[in-house]
Amino acid sequence: MGKKSKGKEKVKKKDRKKAMRLAAAEAAPSRAPDPTIVEMAELAQAGGRSNVDPMELAARLASLSTVLQRHLSRADTGEGLTRARLSALALLVLGGPRTLGDLAAAEHVRPPTMTRLVHAMEADGLVSRTPNPDDARSVVIHASAKGMKQLDHGRTRQVAPLAETISDLDRAERQQLADAADLLGRVLRDSTWEPASSDE
Repeated sequence: MGKKSKGKEKVKKKDRKKAMRLAAAEAAPSRAPDPTIVEMAELAQAGGRSNVDPMELAARLASLSTVLQRHLSRADTGEGLTRARLSALALLVLGGPRTLGDLAAAEHVRPPTMTRLVHAMEADGLVSRTPNPDDARSVVIHASAKGMKQLDHGRTRQVAPLAETISDLDRAERQQLADAADLLGRVLRDSTWEPASSDE
């Protein structure tokens, strides 16, 4: 059998497998969405309060966030864009230029650690530094055009596996997930993030 015939046979097998997967998906009962997502989506659609315990829901969301971050951190962002660089670039691109001290505080690292990171990123052309007009002793860090492009590329690679999983959901499930994401975004924007007092 020639190479062309083998190639055609492989394509046919691939098409048959794809058809079988589609048929199985149509025949199988739809998966039950995560209860947290359903609760958030229903609350968003109803525009009212549900009987879900706030502390329990908050704990579940925190757990889901940990799992999500673990999966995202495993993704290969490529081109030397480490998790630390990706995070710092995202702050500069989305939040605008900031001083090295502000950047270190936002990333919860010591200034010397951020200084080393910024020097390395500057050497790779991802950021630039300009004198701080309000304080001659400090500098302002800016994301370069190359940094913005690499951030976009890195984030796309990072979320691609999650996007592939979401694409397997049916239309109703994707809409529930989108509604839940909108509601979660509002919750995060409105939260004061102040720890609860232990005083009675």
